[in-house]
Amino acid sequence: MLSIGKFRKYLIYAIGEILLVVIGILIALSINNSKEAIERKKLERNLYSDLIEELQIDLGEIQGNRAYNQKYLSRYKLGSEIILNDSEKKQLDTLAIIAIELTKFSDFKNEGSAYQKLMVSGKIDLITNDILNELQSIGILYNYINRIEQNQMQFMYTIVPKITAYVRINPMQVIQADGLYDYQFQNDIEMLIKIGIEKEGLYEQAENNLTTLINSLKKNIN
Repeated sequence: MLSIGKFRKYLIYAIGEILLVVIGILIALSINNSKEAIERKKLERNLYSDLIEELQIDLGEIQGNRAYNQKYLSRYKLGSEIILNDSEKKQLDTLAIIAIELTKFSDFKNEGSAYQKLMVSGKIDLITNDILNELQSIGILYNYINRIEQNQMQFMYTIVPKITAYVRINPMQVIQADGLYDYQFQNDIEMLIKIGIEKEGLYEQAENNLTTLINSLKKNIN
């Protein structure tokens, strides 16, 4: 009986020791997980802060290009109206100036979206799926804008020879007034108007998406 009693005490003691070790391990794991969670949150906040800074730069460039596009889009529309309605060529000088301005257009450059940079940074796992999807959508939108602007640049190559044939640039002098009022030149302007209108829609969408995403990132930091 005495042996059985001692064995029970030893067993209880051994189980207690094991429980203490297990509890110690669990506490250590909990502390380690807490430290990792804090460190991950810190990295996440730093990453979000960097994204906000980058996206705010993009937003400023989009807004600047949008204003530039709006300015010359209104000029293109005026040029088309003059060709259609100024049969006596009283606004010839204005049309000549607008013809020269056809070479001016917005050109948003983005060599690598935030989404593309994240893909190669190794930090993509720190971003929530919602934020990641928004970044991806903005990257796709950037590519679309860049393609439209590239198309406009290529189209300009067909218009510049006409402009230089119709107007001396410096000092400005109209050489071929009939060419400026020709329906083909008006068609060229209309094509640029269509491109400008499409770009306006894309700029507006990009501006709205960037503003929404920046606000979402700020909420994740706070």
